[in-house]
Amino acid sequence: MSLAADQNSHDLNNLAIIGGWLLLFLVGIFAYWPGLHGPFLLDDYGSIGALGDFGGVSDWRTFKAFVFGGHAGPTGRPLPLLSFLIDGTTWPTDPWPFKRTNLVIHFINGLLLGLLTARILQILEFDRRSARWIALLSTAFWLLHPFLVSTTLYAVQRMAQLSTLFMFAGIATYLHGRVLVTTNTVRAYSIMTLSLGFFTFLAMISKENGVLLPLVIGVIEITVIASQRGQLGQLNRYWAVICIVVPSVAIAVYLSTKIFSPTFFEIVPPREFSIYERLLTQARILVDYLQNWFIPKLYTTGIYQDHFIKSTGLFSPLSTAAAIVFHIVIISVSVIYRQKKPLLAMAALTFYAGHLLESTVLNLELYFEHRNYMPTCFLFLPLVAYLWQKLSGRNFILVGASVILLLGGFTRYSATVWSSLPSIVEASARKAPTSPRAQAKYATMLFNAGHQDESIRVLDRAIAARPDDNALLLLNRIIVLCNMNSLSKSEYEKVAAVLSASNYDPRLLKAYNEFTRAVVEERCPEIKIGSLESLFVDMLKLPQNSDRKTLAYSNIKYLIGYVYVYSGRPADALASFEESLREKPDASYAMAMAAQMATANFNEEALHLANQALMFLQGNEVSVLAGARVRESDIKEFQNTVRSDMLSQQDAGRAN
Repeated sequence: MSLAADQNSHDLNNLAIIGGWLLLFLVGIFAYWPGLHGPFLLDDYGSIGALGDFGGVSDWRTFKAFVFGGHAGPTGRPLPLLSFLIDGTTWPTDPWPFKRTNLVIHFINGLLLGLLTARILQILEFDRRSARWIALLSTAFWLLHPFLVSTTLYAVQRMAQLSTLFMFAGIATYLHGRVLVTTNTVRAYSIMTLSLGFFTFLAMISKENGVLLPLVIGVIEITVIASQRGQLGQLNRYWAVICIVVPSVAIAVYLSTKIFSPTFFEIVPPREFSIYERLLTQARILVDYLQNWFIPKLYTTGIYQDHFIKSTGLFSPLSTAAAIVFHIVIISVSVIYRQKKPLLAMAALTFYAGHLLESTVLNLELYFEHRNYMPTCFLFLPLVAYLWQKLSGRNFILVGASVILLLGGFTRYSATVWSSLPSIVEASARKAPTSPRAQAKYATMLFNAGHQDESIRVLDRAIAARPDDNALLLLNRIIVLCNMNSLSKSEYEKVAAVLSASNYDPRLLKAYNEFTRAVVEERCPEIKIGSLESLFVDMLKLPQNSDRKTLAYSNIKYLIGYVYVYSGRPADALASFEESLREKPDASYAMAMAAQMATANFNEEALHLANQALMFLQGNEVSVLAGARVRESDIKEFQNTVRSDMLSQQDAGRAN
C-alpha cells in the first residue's frame, strides 16, 4: 500500500472513530431525554434542598454554609455541593438543570473511560486502531446500560458521578506516567504521585469511596502492568509501598475494626440488620448486581432499594453460602491468572475493589444501584476484546450496534419511567414486591387517587411477602384504614403491640405524625388520643429507644408532646418537647412543635418554642429532622401572628 493510501486509510479511521463517539452521545441523549423532565426525589431534598436553608446562596456566608455544610458523609462532599450551584442557587428550584448536568457528567465519564481503556489496551500491545474501536464499544455498553439510569437521573447521585470522574482521571493520568518509568523516571514518578494524591483527594471529597483509587490502581498494576513488566519495568519498591500498598492496607485495617466491633452481631437502629447479617447479605447482593449487569432489565427497583431480604446465616437462605463460594472462586481465579488473562482479571478485581467500602461492613443500607457506577466500568471490556479478535470488522460492528440499540432502548424505557413520580412509584412497586417503601408509597398514591380498596390490597400483599413485621407497612395500613373510617380498636391494638415492642425507626416520624393527626381529627373514632400516649410511652421501655443521645428518643419525646398538646396538657407537652429538643436541637423541629401549640391556642408555649427556634437558627442548627426549611423571617412572622392572636383574644375577653 502506498504512503498516500495508508494516510488516507488512517484519516478515514480517525473520522469513523470521531463519528462513532458523536453517534454514541446522540444515542445517549435520545435514551436519557425523557428522564431529564423527572422530579427531585428522596435524598435530593436533604442535600440540594439545603439551598433554601438561608434563603438561597447569594453571598459568601450562604455559599460557605451550603458548600461546606454538607452532612451526606464524613467529608461533607463539598465538590458536588459546589457543582449544584451551577444549576440552582435557591429552593424550591427546577430539577431539569440538575439532571441535565448529571447527564453531561455521565458523558464526560464515558469519554474518560474510553481514553483510559484505550491506554490499557495499548499497554497490552493492541494496535492503536484496535484499541480505539474496542474502547469505544466497551464504553458504549457502559454508558448506555440501564442499570446506571438511577445514578444519572437521581440528582443527588452526582456525588457518585464526580467521585468516579476523578477516579477515571486519576487512573488515566497514572497510566500516562507509568509508561514513562523506564525512559523518564523523574517525570514518571512525579506524574504518578500527583495523580494518586490529587485525584484521590478530589474523588474522596466528592464521595468517600474515592479513597479506593490507590487500590484500583493496585489492581491494574498486578494484572495489566504485571503482564507487560518486561517492557514497562518494575515500580520502585518504596514508592509502591508508600503510595499504593499503605493506603490499601489502611482501608483493610479500618474495615477489619468493624468486624471486631462489640456490636458486630447486634442490630443498631435505624437498621434492621446487624453488620454480620449485612456482610452475609452482600454476597447475594453482589451476585444480583452482576446478574443485572450481564442480563439487563427494562426497569429495576429504582429509588426504592429496601426490597432485599437479609441473610441471617450462612445457609439462611442457602444462596448465601453459594454466593460466597462464587465470589471466592472468581477472585481466586482472577488472582491466579492475573498475568495470563489480564483483562478478565482486571475487570473482575476492579468490580470487587470498587465495592470494598459500600458492600462490606459499613452500616449502610443493604442495596443501591449507584454503587455499581465505577465498579462495572471494565466488565464488558474482556468480552468486547474477544469479539474484536474473533469477528470480522463488519460482524463486529453489527454485533456492537445491535447491543447498543438494545441497551439504548432499555435505557430509553427506564428513563421514560423516571419522567414522573407516579410512574417511578408504580414501576418500583411492581418490580419489588418486598420493598416496604415502594409498596407503602404506591398504596398511598392509590388511596389519594380514590382507589381505597386496591390500596389496602397492596399493603396486605406486601405484609404477606415480608418474613418480618415491617413497621412502615403496618403503620401505613392503619393510616389508610383510619382515613377510610374502618380502623377497629382491636386491629389498632394488635398493630400497636408490634410497634411498641420494636426498635423505633426515625425515618417513620412523618408516618407517626400523620397517624396522630388522623386520630386528633377523629378520622378513626374508635381510637382515642389516650391510646396513642400508651403506644409512645411503651416505646421508651425498650433500651434502644430510651437512650437519650439517640434520634429515636428525641422523636418519641416529640410524639408524646404532640399527644399531650391535644390532650389539653400544655405544660406536659412543653416539657416533652423541650426534652426532645435538648437531645436534638433543630430550628425546623422547634417550629413544628410551636405550630402544634399555636394550633391548640397554647400561645405562650408557642412563643417560647419559637424563641428556641431562633436560638437554634443563629447557632446553625437547621432542618435535619422535620424536613422543612425555616428562616429567621418565617419565625418572626409566626411570632407576630401568635402575638396578634393573643391580643385579639384579650380584647374579646374584655369586651365580654
